[in-house]
Amino acid sequence: MPENSDFYPQVMQRYKTQQVTDGEQTEFIATLLRVFEEKIFNARDFDPFPIGMIVDYIQRTHIYYFEKKLPEIEQSILLLSGHYETGHPILIALQNFFRRYVQDLSEHIQAEEARLLPYIQLLREAEESPADFSRILIARRDYSIDRFLSEHHDTEDELKDIRQTIRLYEPPKDNESLYRILLTQLQIFEQDLCVHAHIEEEVLIPMARRLEKDLNNQLVYLAPSTDQRGTVVLIQRLHHYIFEMNLAVGVMAL
Repeated sequence: MPENSDFYPQVMQRYKTQQVTDGEQTEFIATLLRVFEEKIFNARDFDPFPIGMIVDYIQRTHIYYFEKKLPEIEQSILLLSGHYETGHPILIALQNFFRRYVQDLSEHIQAEEARLLPYIQLLREAEESPADFSRILIARRDYSIDRFLSEHHDTEDELKDIRQTIRLYEPPKDNESLYRILLTQLQIFEQDLCVHAHIEEEVLIPMARRLEKDLNNQLVYLAPSTDQRGTVVLIQRLHHYIFEMNLAVGVMAL
């Protein structure tokens, strides 16, 4: 584990409640650190890691943003506000940005936590056990990876815009360091979001799409019809298939 990396504390903040000792997870974190350091993303570098580990990183990152990064930025904006006159354009821009950005990011992450990640969990469970096929069959009637992508948008560009806006104004003469700290925080957060987006869009989504495709192929094989009657027929066939599997296991145990 390259603890001497400048980005090591930033990445490991996500794992502060868990001691990382597993070899595969250690290699995953080392791969992440290379992305942060080299600023080059190659999705193939993450092929060896299971989808569950990718999902875990995504969820930990969501918590990290709302429990640490956004509160730090909010605090810096509050401190900086005390060094400009009331109504200064930079204060209006920062306050409007932060309120709008937090709301937008919250909706973005809530959509992933409420729909995408539970859907991926269903895909994983259905892959591991035929007993869960009926659950994914029902879920796919109103959700899919394609639907997620149609509703998805990135948020890191907004951070770049606000950084450019801040630079239009001079730092306060009595405390330039707060101005520099805020710019640095926004830049670090922007890079972190960029890595997060790459992992989500180029690693997690392709993995989930392949899993979804494999399961859909199995479902089509069991019941080609996709109308409501076909759904009922498929569930009946799945129950019959599971019953036969359980019966076979029982016979083998005798």
